[in-house]
Amino acid sequence: MMLDREGPVLADYVAVADGVQLFCRHAGSRTTARPPMIFLHGNRDNHSHYADLQEQLGADQYTVAVDFRGHGLSSTLDVPLSAALFADDIERLILHYEWDKVVLAGHSLGSAVAITLADRRPDLVDRLVLMGSAASFSLPFQRPEHPPTKETWSEYVREANARALPFFFHDKHPDVARRVSAAWSVIAFEVHQNLVRMRHPGLEETIRRLTVPALVVAGAQDKCTTVEQAEWIQGNHRDARLSVIPETAHFMYMERPELVAEAIRAFLLGR
Repeated sequence: MMLDREGPVLADYVAVADGVQLFCRHAGSRTTARPPMIFLHGNRDNHSHYADLQEQLGADQYTVAVDFRGHGLSSTLDVPLSAALFADDIERLILHYEWDKVVLAGHSLGSAVAITLADRRPDLVDRLVLMGSAASFSLPFQRPEHPPTKETWSEYVREANARALPFFFHDKHPDVARRVSAAWSVIAFEVHQNLVRMRHPGLEETIRRLTVPALVVAGAQDKCTTVEQAEWIQGNHRDARLSVIPETAHFMYMERPELVAEAIRAFLLGR
């Protein structure tokens, strides 16, 4: 579909590969002179988690929240998944819209995708916003010991979510924990199996050679990707600043969207 240039919130699908369409939620004015900002979600998350942050950034910033393949409203295929594959899809999406440059704003897995694409195609990326990001990642909790089957899938997800909650969310924001864990519970069995097999890429050398300016956003109480890991990115990137959001954890952009939006605006304006 064609997008109106001034519509408040619109949605469309973009074909990025055979049988693969990505869902996109657009907000803000399409006539702004600023580069579009593409929001990239984390593992098992979806575009809707960015709704509050899109609203906080307002009409002056054109934003697009995308569902990765296998997530949300995008196509679901039983294929191996990786940050590199997701980066391929986002590159094709940028070329589809014929954007000269974009701001890539990624959370968790989405930040790894943003880093991967910025390293590969710095000509397409104006700036990076890296939220809940780390150069390397290991799961902070133990998944249930029994491997899931289609028959035991619902029970497995409930147990895995219960183990994960203390590591991902701040106690002051139970509504966010409920929203996100609900999204985790509806991922298709085959997609989840491919996501479990996927390994976070080691990004240390990639971060060191990045030339795209970056804002690193960390939740002060994040137990999944810690403030120390965010500080490592800032210290090893050529041009990065750090913003630590108080009273938040891994999903800081949902728990305190107004503070994250404030940090992003300051970064884009060079303040």
